[in-house]
Amino acid sequence: MVAYTDARRRLSALVRGARPGGPVVVVNLCGPVGVGKSRLASALVAGGGAVGPLVVDGVDHDGHAEAVRELLAGVAPGTCVLVVGRRPLVSRPGWSDRPVETVPLSPWSRTAVRRFARSRGVRDPARLDLVADLSGGIPLIADRLLCALAGGGHADVLGGPADVLGGPADVLGGLADVVAGELLRRLAVETAGPPPGALPVVATVGGADADLLAALVQGTPADFDRLSALSVVRPEAHGLVVVEPFRTIFELAYRWRHPVTARTLLDKGSAHRRRQITRTGDPGVRAKLADQVLHMSAHPQVRPIFFPPVPGPLRVRAAEAADEDDIVRLTRQWAGMEALDPRRADRMLELWMTTPGSRFDLVVDGDDRPLGMTNMTGIGAGAAPLLEALLQQHAPPPAPSPGGDGSAGVVLGMLVTAPRRPAARAVMLRHILATAMASGRVVVSTPWAPYQRLSERMGLVRMGETRDDLFRCGRRSGVFARSFTPRNLPGWLRQLERGAVPAEDDALAEAVRAALARLGDPRRPAEGPLAAMPGLGSPEAIAAFVRRQVEALANSGSPVDQEAGRVLSLYYLRGGIAHEAAAHRLHLSRATYFRRLDHGVRRLTEALRAATR
Repeated sequence: MVAYTDARRRLSALVRGARPGGPVVVVNLCGPVGVGKSRLASALVAGGGAVGPLVVDGVDHDGHAEAVRELLAGVAPGTCVLVVGRRPLVSRPGWSDRPVETVPLSPWSRTAVRRFARSRGVRDPARLDLVADLSGGIPLIADRLLCALAGGGHADVLGGPADVLGGPADVLGGLADVVAGELLRRLAVETAGPPPGALPVVATVGGADADLLAALVQGTPADFDRLSALSVVRPEAHGLVVVEPFRTIFELAYRWRHPVTARTLLDKGSAHRRRQITRTGDPGVRAKLADQVLHMSAHPQVRPIFFPPVPGPLRVRAAEAADEDDIVRLTRQWAGMEALDPRRADRMLELWMTTPGSRFDLVVDGDDRPLGMTNMTGIGAGAAPLLEALLQQHAPPPAPSPGGDGSAGVVLGMLVTAPRRPAARAVMLRHILATAMASGRVVVSTPWAPYQRLSERMGLVRMGETRDDLFRCGRRSGVFARSFTPRNLPGWLRQLERGAVPAEDDALAEAVRAALARLGDPRRPAEGPLAAMPGLGSPEAIAAFVRRQVEALANSGSPVDQEAGRVLSLYYLRGGIAHEAAAHRLHLSRATYFRRLDHGVRRLTEALRAATR
């Protein structure tokens, strides 16, 4: 898809290309509801001079497309006919064999939405993020959200950053409800319509096949077909799903407007999908179903880890050759976050890049900018050197896994995401789980305590520690594993329903490490949990706070705190030194050095909590 200015330029060229007496030129401007197609068509006509295109707007179902076919029979030669609709004209019956120039119009970038919100008087960073992420780049949604925020009620409730994005589901739901009604009204022209409320219900449960639709809203097969014809719906392996950002809008609104009914539907939908999990033989479908059950039934403390209230237009894609610079950058970010020896991290990167079956996946925003990365390697004979390095004595022999697809599972060797976008980690964690469930087994190797705790609380079994400190970080890697089978998946999902969650301080400690690593780059914006805390809304404020606390540790009366302060000061404040060199200069053993480093991060995290209570 192309942006607004590019689309206008291309449309203008196509209109000018029509020649008197020549063939009729059919141009199709298409894109999602509310993306600005009609505004672009009107601007094109207004600036087109004496002879502009013949515009047919609102071609949003098959009957309209057939009427356009009949219209063309009476159009003069050389006319340019601009057909505006939500789906490509060539996807409609009777159009696949006709010459059509298709110009798809894409949603706005996140930066463009924030600029639009600023032009409407919004200055608070959290509200700018809210409008950018919840709108998904759809101008109509952004406009209605801004109107709601300016109207008084919602603006009064949204007192600050923590209240917006951390926050109250009733506030987000109330905002979404303002938009949902407008969207449903506009979508009503596309079809005679499935049962009332079917679209929000399908969005709320995360997708439905014909059987589930019948169970939830008494939908018939014909209703299922009509639902599938909507432009905001697409088919997937486990049924029909509502595309983003419309799914999030409808779900937030439905849960807010019908809280009791929504809980009943979620319970019913979860039970239906659990039965399907035990009966399907397709590992990929089974992974989709399990993800949906997690969406519907996870404990309230677990759900935001995988399904943040406002996910934004994020997706995961495989890394390509053009992403090499981002792969290197994110690997260094990962090494800094987990206090790994950079040289060891570089060696592991080289091993990952040269091992068959090893792949990097990136989580990217709506503008395709990488926000995070993971590496997963298939367990097979070709990956033996890498697996022996990561897992050492725990390296499994290559053997078919219980996934039933002939694979032996995957090994997760690293995960890093931008602290300022917690939704990116949620999207990546779900991708990792989906890949693991489809392959039948996952093995995790990590030296970082927060990810070790996350692995355990996610129901992975601790196999032990590696013999050696692979990354020269003062910590041996913990190795965790779990198999996913049709028999054990429902029990694992129930475990998450009971609320196994990572400790709250883990995310804050991760943010403290990230802030320490960024002290040498004052141009970086304030981000993550720290930026949402009182008095820490700028990079300068965060840097000043961190420096004060490091100096206070170094001057503490506690010998352990003093050593921790000196470690943080030498490695982060002065910089330009490797961990081993810093330990040597401070006359500390490697083990003691890394213990003091972790102790210092914990003390800074405690000080941060105390200062912002």
